[in-house]
Amino acid sequence: MLKTMKNPDTINWEISVGVTFASFMSAVTLFFAGAVISQYKNFDDSIKIPLLFLIISTFSFIFAASIYSNAGLEVTANRPGRIKRYLIYANNILEFLGLYLFIIATPMVISALTKDDFLRVTTITVALVGLFFYSQSEFSILEHETRSHSVKIAIATIITMLAMCLYFAQYIGIGNQHFFYNFVATVLLLFIVGMTTYFCQRSQQYRS
Repeated sequence: MLKTMKNPDTINWEISVGVTFASFMSAVTLFFAGAVISQYKNFDDSIKIPLLFLIISTFSFIFAASIYSNAGLEVTANRPGRIKRYLIYANNILEFLGLYLFIIATPMVISALTKDDFLRVTTITVALVGLFFYSQSEFSILEHETRSHSVKIAIATIITMLAMCLYFAQYIGIGNQHFFYNFVATVLLLFIVGMTTYFCQRSQQYRS
């Protein structure tokens, strides 16, 4: 854990990288959301879900950048316990509510923009495969938050399967019939929010 301030340069570097990445991603998601909103009337009702995901993702990146920035004040005040808490919240919000929702929303926006089956299927496949294997890698925050490999696989599988159901519903047109499409989207969003909240409160990050 961050019990001492033995390495403030390392902590400052982590904060700096976090602010930069979160700020950049907030600009990217805001651009996507703005592009969808500007053409909102040209899409069917299924666009509401990916647009909501993009909006949540944008705000999550913004809040994560703000938390990272505020962590710098705690470095100056030499409060390592609070620094750890700030970084845990920022890391989890950025990854789960920011990055995950952005990745899930992107194929849905592509599906709304084009009816080309090849482009739609390949985008969905890349998103699902990439998200699953990234979640299993040692580079993901999930790797640091779960002690059990089976738990990590279970979480990644649940998110992937829910996203697949969401894509399928949109692909075959169920998105225009609302209930199933909205139900799956709600379950997926609640699962990710609940997971983020749990890991923020019971984080395994920065533990030796």
